[in-house]
Amino acid sequence: MVALLALFACDAAAPSARVVVLGMDGLEYTALDRYAEDLPNFARFFEGALRADMEVTRPIMSPILWTTMASGYGVDQHGVGGWTNGQGRSFTGADVRTERVWDALSGEGRESVVSGWLMTWPAPAIEGALLSDRFVWSVPMSRDPSQPVHSDHREVTTFPDGLATLAAGLLPTEAELRAMPLGYQVEKYGAPSHPLRRDELHVRVFEALWPEQNADFGALYLNGADQVSHIYWPFADPDIQGLIRADPAAHKRAVDEVIARFPSRPMPVYGEQGLDASGLAEASRWVPDYYRYLDSVLGRVMDTVGPDVTLIVCSDHGFQVSQSKPLVDGQHHEIAVFAARGPRVKAQVGATMHVYDVAPTLYALLGLPSAADMPGRVRDDLFELNVREPVASRVLERAQIEVGAGEGGAGDDALREQLEALGYIDEEGRPQTAIGESRKRPGEGPSGRGPRKPGAR
Repeated sequence: MVALLALFACDAAAPSARVVVLGMDGLEYTALDRYAEDLPNFARFFEGALRADMEVTRPIMSPILWTTMASGYGVDQHGVGGWTNGQGRSFTGADVRTERVWDALSGEGRESVVSGWLMTWPAPAIEGALLSDRFVWSVPMSRDPSQPVHSDHREVTTFPDGLATLAAGLLPTEAELRAMPLGYQVEKYGAPSHPLRRDELHVRVFEALWPEQNADFGALYLNGADQVSHIYWPFADPDIQGLIRADPAAHKRAVDEVIARFPSRPMPVYGEQGLDASGLAEASRWVPDYYRYLDSVLGRVMDTVGPDVTLIVCSDHGFQVSQSKPLVDGQHHEIAVFAARGPRVKAQVGATMHVYDVAPTLYALLGLPSAADMPGRVRDDLFELNVREPVASRVLERAQIEVGAGEGGAGDDALREQLEALGYIDEEGRPQTAIGESRKRPGEGPSGRGPRKPGAR
């Protein structure tokens, strides 16, 4: 009885936090620092915040890493091996073999708001609301916005079903997109394919739902920094800019080499003619301008959630100039952004952590036990936490998994077309294993995790 009272007193002294994770795919610290004067909301966020370098696993693939952050497990446990498997079948949320944070909260009767997180289609039934990552692909740009959504997959692109109608009403029209500061990119890229449509929808849905839901947890995912950086990162790099200005034909030669080596690869929007010094002027704007858009999103999210919510901003990897095609592509690297501010955050700069640490720490922030078989640890050195005894595992039993239930459908063709254009998959839908310089390093284990940094536990 005494022990029970002591445990109750401990829990009462450190109530769980409300937490929102704003995931920005491919967000890179060097870009945040380079464009800092034009990013006032990031400056506001970083003031008095935690700022850590987060090491990620290889292969550096977004579906793997965002599922790891939400579940606490590596690819061998959570089951999402990338965008497609070796036979060209798309991975979906139906392949996830572990609980994710919103699943665990639902088991406790607590609500979450999830907007666009990767591998959430088919949309699971949760406490709260969930807009799946496939919703935007399932609604054509040509749809009459005054008409209801008609899709064979409507019942699984959102939960609850009625969220589909709300989300369709919030989808930005082509005219809206072209009127935004990034409209020149939409014009060049094509409205359905440019990431602004998807990112803006995910933000609008989160803004609409969070104030209305009694949610303890929010997860908002944005893809645009990654998509734009794959094509335009080199032209925002001062060294590459110098090379192209000094030799206007250099980029054309680099493009010709890529075409010769990969004749079936769709060329980016600047085409096969390459960029001379004059074309570089526009190309160099794409990445910094998208970061300015993300800065505006961060300001909107901060205003939506308020100061009493622990807000985490993170990415799944960083970006750099491609080592093999430096004048043509940007590529992933293994240090991602992890930053947080709020009442439970121990503000500091220069901290380090691992992608495996994200989910156990989220569980602790939310007052839930993590799992003993998770490879990461609860970061009580970075947050004020009341750590509960872990459960044995959060890996699902076989009977709980609907493997393959989400195969195809819900905009799969449109998504694959984009993935092929970015070089993630080939024309048969098979993964391009070298994308993002994401092969495992020699000596790494099956999950691609290397040795921990000095001092890490």
